[in-house]
Amino acid sequence: MRYLILEEVSPGMRLANDLFDSSGRTLIGQGSELTESFIEKLFEYGFDGIYVEDELSKDIEIKDVISPQLRAEGMDCIRNADIDRCMEIARMMVEEILQKGALPIDLVNLRSFDDYTYAHSVNVAVLCGVMGLGFGMDEEELTCMITAALIHDLGKLSIPGNILNKPTRLTPEEFQIMKTHPRISYELIQDRWDISPSIKTAVLYHHENMDGSGYPQGITGESLTLFTRVLHVADVYDALVSKRPYKKPYSPFDAAEYLMANCGTLFDLESVKMLLTYVPLFPKGTEVLLSDGQKGIIYGNSGIHNLRPIVRTESGTLVDLTKPPYLSYTLSSINEETQQARKDSEAERSKMIGN
Repeated sequence: MRYLILEEVSPGMRLANDLFDSSGRTLIGQGSELTESFIEKLFEYGFDGIYVEDELSKDIEIKDVISPQLRAEGMDCIRNADIDRCMEIARMMVEEILQKGALPIDLVNLRSFDDYTYAHSVNVAVLCGVMGLGFGMDEEELTCMITAALIHDLGKLSIPGNILNKPTRLTPEEFQIMKTHPRISYELIQDRWDISPSIKTAVLYHHENMDGSGYPQGITGESLTLFTRVLHVADVYDALVSKRPYKKPYSPFDAAEYLMANCGTLFDLESVKMLLTYVPLFPKGTEVLLSDGQKGIIYGNSGIHNLRPIVRTESGTLVDLTKPPYLSYTLSSINEETQQARKDSEAERSKMIGN
């Protein structure tokens, strides 16, 4: 399977996996031949790209950490602000994660504008679950970690849509309203005896930074729990790689650069290291350009060498960048215009990262 941005998808291609709407209903099934009307519908829904089947990528398989069915159920309980169901979903997610083990999170998120808040929380929960497993959390701790991730943004459901989805920079007044969402999320659970204090703390402080520049209280790193630090990193990473009305998505590589550049100021170093252990900088099935001019797709990653993946060129040759004679090769995204647009608008978007 190969990932293509929608602008590169053409009629006649076949879909490599199911696509779902924000209610978990199948929009287009795996193996379907894409028609012009199907592609137009995907643009209307706000999808940025899809996976397609082709000869070059036919043996590239990408496994999701949780099943599509469980992902849809998680989105549904968040949409309905059903905290009890979120706690049940968290336990189910832990079961699947423990059963599958710490899989690399290779799958590019396939979602549209209108399901962002719900899909974001589920994706953050998956990231937190895999990171928590890496930190050696036991089953109960993982359940608490994932529960915090599922409910951390419930407060956004109370933010007016014209602010939540504003396509330009928020005004100072609008940003103050946006900054209320962690406390609103916390207030939904603060009086519940059946929710751990560790969950409540992580939900309230998930926008606090290591240097004290965050909100709602401006506390510093030594006061932040491991749950809070992990949730903060996972939350920002997923926001960066997501398409929003006001920004194009970062590539995983660009998002990792942002996190690494802000370790110790915004983010906990160990949490960033853990995320990068399980999130490849170049996900399988994505297109790249080698420094010798050859185009190819990511075939796999060699162990923990996120920066040196295995590339299959258009001629079918496997190029392992960890081995001679390819050690001097570099690679970049095929979509240079998209990357340049992201760089050009970096200052504008950085003010919106937490939105």
